[in-house]
Amino acid sequence: MKYLKSFAALALSVPMMAFSASPIICENESPEHSITSIWPSLYLSDPNTLCFDVKGWPEFSGTNCVKNGKSAKWTGLVIVSEDGESHGRDSTNFRVMNPTITDERIEYQIEWSRGDEWRTMQNVAINRLTGGAVSYFINEHGGDSYQCRISNKSI
Repeated sequence: MKYLKSFAALALSVPMMAFSASPIICENESPEHSITSIWPSLYLSDPNTLCFDVKGWPEFSGTNCVKNGKSAKWTGLVIVSEDGESHGRDSTNFRVMNPTITDERIEYQIEWSRGDEWRTMQNVAINRLTGGAVSYFINEHGGDSYQCRISNKSI
């Protein structure tokens, strides 16, 4: 009986772990801008925690998940391009400060740094009720429109 309880607890916890992350898929609504994206990819680890899919980056360290009004900071080896000018591949710091994560919306600004100066990389706003989203880089006006949804999960 003791082993049956342990097995039942394990069997019930595995599906919960498998379904704990909900990837957010955002597709650009303008075919001519299909190469742009909300980057890095997003997922919800629970309804109130937004995470960035960066743990597989070379040299990843830090925290990749954030709750409403909190902050997340991570480092990874990436190529940064700003206004069409490449800053090369190097260890880069990223942060998200004081995002809004509610039942109705997700809004955040992601910044990057390779030293003491932080630069805004991207502003993102997602309406969780309709799936409508807009993402714009700091030097853009208007931004790109997206339609977002929670990805279907499979085991």
